[in-house]
This record gives sequence, C-alpha cells and structure tokens, in this order.
Amino acid sequence: MIIGNWKMNTPRSDALALANAVVEMKYLESTRVGICPPALWIDSITRIVKGSSILIGAQDCVGDKFGAQTGCINANMVHEAGCSMVILGHSERRTRFAETTEKLLHTIAAVLETGMFPVFCVGETKKQRESGKAFDVVAGQLRPLLTSGLDLGGIVIAYEPVWAIGTGLSATRKDIEEMHAIVREVINRDDTLVLYGGSVSPVSAADIFNAEGVSGALVGGASLSANKFAAIVAAWERR
Repeated sequence: MIIGNWKMNTPRSDALALANAVVEMKYLESTRVGICPPALWIDSITRIVKGSSILIGAQDCVGDKFGAQTGCINANMVHEAGCSMVILGHSERRTRFAETTEKLLHTIAAVLETGMFPVFCVGETKKQRESGKAFDVVAGQLRPLLTSGLDLGGIVIAYEPVWAIGTGLSATRKDIEEMHAIVREVINRDDTLVLYGGSVSPVSAADIFNAEGVSGALVGGASLSANKFAAIVAAWERR
C-alpha cells in the first residue's frame, strides 16, 4: 500500500491536476494506492478518481458525532465525502495539538464504525532515538490499542521517525527493520499492514521496500509530484 499525504499543500487547481495525474498512473491491480488531500478538496477529488481504484483519505478527523465543535470535521463527514481511510496520530498533530494514543482511541473507533480504516502513525523524535528510548516510545504509542477493545485487524500502522519527516533524512534499512519488528511484536497480528514514512523518495524507496516487515509507505513531500509518486509506486512493484 502506498499512500500520499499532501498535508496543507496544493491550491485547488493544483490539487485537481495532481489528482488527475495520479489517476493516469500505470500500476498493478494488486497495488493499493491512496491519496490524502486537504479536507476542502476531498469532495472534488473523489469525483475525479471515481471509477478508478485510487483510495481517498482524510488527514485527520474527530471521533465525536455532530454537535457544537466549531471548526471540527467528524468521521461521518469525511466518509460521506468519499473517504475510505483517515490518517490519525501523525507526529505533526501529536506535537502541535498534544494528541496521544489514549486521546485518539475514540476517533479510531469512530473511523472503524464508518467502515473506513485508520492509518495510525507512531514514531520517535531524534532525542528519543539518541537516548536509546526509540523502541519504548513506539511500543508505548501502540500499547493502548491492545486494551481498547478495537478491531486491530482494521487498522494500518505507519512508522514515521519524527526526525526523518520533511528533513530529507531517512532511517537506515537496519533501523526500519528493527522498528517494524517491534511494531509487529506489540500488535501481534500477522495480517497488520505496517507502512514506513519519513522522507520517502524515488531514490530511497527501493531500499526501504526491501526491508523486512515493510508493507508499503506513507509518502509526504514526494506525493506532491505525480512523477515522483509514480516512481515510488513503481519501486514498490519491483521489490
């Protein structure tokens, strides 16, 4: 599975052009490809990808039902707009909005209830890695899922080392394999997809995808270029 996270980028005209380019990409039927545009463009882009196998996702939502929450968008809304997945727990939101796994359990449940799947992000900071706490941090972000009563089979995990996001740095193959092994050990499910994210590019993709335990990628900046995104998808198919 390859998912593009456009973050807060692309004015509307650029977003629609990029979506059209992604639809025109050539890839194997077995490859699951998705894009997560800014929320305001979801409805328009859903219409563009209609009839293709491209999945549309939201970059966040809240778990509460309709009500007095100014500025919020809930799981039902993004599902009705055409989404089949929602990114949750991204490090940028954990940092800026103090999101924790415990706070997100309600949202994960709401996403699953609609039939969508959460792409749940975990990852350590540079300081945590350098202090030898990386494994404990990521395991700690995952453990609340185990006692939540949620259907873990419906959740995709994305490991994104915070120090690699948007920096041009990528974890080594050894780092990736070790952390993905930790994720799988904690989740204890053979069918869980574990993606890697963190400056995934056409140059780094091949090595990342050959790492044991990697089920695909959550792609940031490179997903804003149709050519780069297509090259990453192609690297996945050649692995």
